[in-house]
Amino acid sequence: MAQARIFADFADAAADGCLRLSARATADDVRRLGVQLRPGLVLALSDGQRMALAQVIDCEACGARHARLLSEPAALELR
Repeated sequence: MAQARIFADFADAAADGCLRLSARATADDVRRLGVQLRPGLVLALSDGQRMALAQVIDCEACGARHARLLSEPAALELR
């Protein structure tokens, strides 16, 4: 079974180096998959060309959810 992927813009890093989870496509995927973004949750993030694992964290300074990369984005093998 394939792992569900959530969109992330790998170029949209916050000042703390984490990825912002505020893109519209990210919100659409989260809603469609019924995911609750909570600190500690590990996600498979993808921009359509690359994929990486990341862990959701709270960013109290920004009042938003960010994800800290657990792996470098790797190219997806398209079939």
